[in-house]
Amino acid sequence: MNKRQLIDGIRQLNQTAQPDFLAQFDDEALQQYLRHLENAQEKRLKVAGWVKSLPRPKFRLVS
Repeated sequence: MNKRQLIDGIRQLNQTAQPDFLAQFDDEALQQYLRHLENAQEKRLKVAGWVKSLPRPKFRLVS
């Protein structure tokens, strides 16, 4: 991937990342950050798949 493709990939996963800021880094650093974002996205999807919602507690009014 070239630098522009790396920046575009990063921006797809982190829309707050500014292209001018990302352009300051070399290709290797951008590739490492993109892999980090992809791994974080993958972990979030895996966790969301197995998390069981807990039943709501039943409250009673006591006077």
